[in-house]
Amino acid sequence: MRYDRIQARMKKQLFSLLAMAGLLAAPMSAVADEPAPGSVVYSGNMFTPGPDAPEYKKAANAKYGTQWIVDLVYGYWALDNAMDGYNENEHIAILYTILNQRLIEDAYNGGTWLRVDLAGSWGLNNDSDDPSTFYANAMGMCSGLHTDVLDAHDAALLEVSVKHFFAGKRGMVAAGMIKLNNYFDRVGHARFTNDNFESSGVLPLPYNNLAIVGQYELDNRNWVSAAVTRMGTRWGMNPFNPDHANGWAMVGEYGHIFGYDGRGKVRVSPFFCTQDAPDGSGRMHDRNAVGIFGSVEYQVCDAAKVYGRAGWASGDYQRCTAELSAGATINLCPSSPNDYLGIGYGMFKGADGAANPLVNEFEKILELMYRVQINDYVYSSVYYHMIMDAAYRDKDFASAAGVQVGINF
Repeated sequence: MRYDRIQARMKKQLFSLLAMAGLLAAPMSAVADEPAPGSVVYSGNMFTPGPDAPEYKKAANAKYGTQWIVDLVYGYWALDNAMDGYNENEHIAILYTILNQRLIEDAYNGGTWLRVDLAGSWGLNNDSDDPSTFYANAMGMCSGLHTDVLDAHDAALLEVSVKHFFAGKRGMVAAGMIKLNNYFDRVGHARFTNDNFESSGVLPLPYNNLAIVGQYELDNRNWVSAAVTRMGTRWGMNPFNPDHANGWAMVGEYGHIFGYDGRGKVRVSPFFCTQDAPDGSGRMHDRNAVGIFGSVEYQVCDAAKVYGRAGWASGDYQRCTAELSAGATINLCPSSPNDYLGIGYGMFKGADGAANPLVNEFEKILELMYRVQINDYVYSSVYYHMIMDAAYRDKDFASAAGVQVGINF
């Protein structure tokens, strides 16, 4: 009997020590960290705390229902072998803003909101001021160098839409002038400066085009999305003018959250697209394309996140018809959670067109970058792009090295 009492007391002490160490709380935390209803559709379309911004900047004003982000960036790029006879440096200012304004309040369903995206870029020296040598037109790539750069001295509304949430924040429909990569292929771990690392180059995800988007959260780990959009309207054009459009597209998405604490996400997107485009003789005709795209992202631990993308299209409706890429972001300083090292590599197949004849079938891109959050408002990033076998240039190698300093609030 005495031995049994001693054994019971030892077991009690052992369980107490484990509880103090937090080991017995692990199963409870797995349940508590399950994605809540509305976390995919509503939270994904609102300014929720993210890995690249302090929480207070993305929290809605409770009284007026107003959310905004303003990002002002200075960028310096050193280009090598970018164009024949051109290896100058670029100085560019970039503006990117997002506004969410609640129009109708509905605490349970999420309400009705207005979303406005505005972007602009301006060359700050003589070379950057010249559209013929502006770095966005250099390199001869089928994947651009930065998604927030339009052209020299251009500013435009990229999205003006009305979003309505329903079904307890699990459903959303948006209509208007839409920027589709706000709603599709939102891989949070792909935080790079190459266009096709930041967003798929195969999916037809235009902006400044009329579109309707619907999303629905099947449960707290599965969702579906669908959109119908016009194609061809560029920034600064009237999206209601049918003469500016050259086709339309349908895009779908099925997404699934997996892993402990919902650390992983996988997406599959089929699509159909049709556009008017010139053939080899210059005559206009319809180009139809179907394709499929997939992505996976996973948070390995608090310090490391990885992702991969793959996509294919049957037609050359845009400059990239196949892609395969992967990347990782690694936090090297636990005391600064918004700092990270980024490594990305991708292979992209260009489209052979009359205006842009294909020189190299598969373009390879390596990007290295490091981002530092200096304080609550100021951040900086340095990066290096190695471009091998650029799609539209008869050169084996080109590069771009740069630094950005930004202020966001």
